[in-house]
Amino acid sequence: MTRPEGAAGQAAHRSRIPLICPRCGREQRVVPGGPGHAVKVVHAGTGREACEPGDLARAPDDDEA
Repeated sequence: MTRPEGAAGQAAHRSRIPLICPRCGREQRVVPGGPGHAVKVVHAGTGREACEPGDLARAPDDDEA
């Protein structure tokens, strides 16, 4: 007999969708908050919220349409 899986069991089997920075296109990750701390989204490679200046120089312009 199998036990029913709740939301936690389903989430563990779901594939992870990477977060992509809309400004520079690099991968990001979520840093959970705690009591008195907000959740942050940081770049996976640097751990910083801000984009690297070199990455912004390579980003495509959204104004070109």
